[in-house]
Amino acid sequence: MGASILGGAALGVAAWWTDQLGFPWSAYIPANSIGAWIGVAFILGASARTVPTGALRGLIGLLSAVAVYYLLVATLGHGIRVVGAGHAATIWGAPALLAGPLLGMAGATWRHGHGWSRAISVAVLAAALIAEGIAFGAGRWGHIDQLVYDPGAFILAAETILGLLLPAILLRRGERLRGYLATAALAVLAALAIGPVISALRTLADRF
Repeated sequence: MGASILGGAALGVAAWWTDQLGFPWSAYIPANSIGAWIGVAFILGASARTVPTGALRGLIGLLSAVAVYYLLVATLGHGIRVVGAGHAATIWGAPALLAGPLLGMAGATWRHGHGWSRAISVAVLAAALIAEGIAFGAGRWGHIDQLVYDPGAFILAAETILGLLLPAILLRRGERLRGYLATAALAVLAALAIGPVISALRTLADRF
């Protein structure tokens, strides 16, 4: 599981480092995006030899990322974030307990499964990318005159496009229709839930 710890730690360092960058560079490096975190869990899961091991790798990876991120905040940060680092780590660790095994299992199923199970595993990742892109980017894409000042809108658009392409890239020809059907259904649900869930988590993380 050393690779999972190292992969998660690297993600945590990248996310913390991105926070230190000034605008617009912090917008160009989406290490703090949902897509980046679940993508790491999926990749770690795909590197496993079995589906249960993939779930474990995804869990260890995301928990390591949360731990390293808030360890850096606590030791190198300043102000109110340092005081609340332990509390915030607990709050953000909770979704990692769910997303890590789920995406790790999806990655392992993509590697070892076939048919519907493989199609759904890719749809989980693709739908999450699409949902984040649309939920946080759609309202910004319509303001053409402001896009030059909003690089994050381009990153979210790229994330959405990547999500739309993943079933075609990762699935076999006979699995792609199933992948897109599952992606469409999951993306709608995720797009409706992602905004309120993230808002609630941020609110809870800021209370201590």
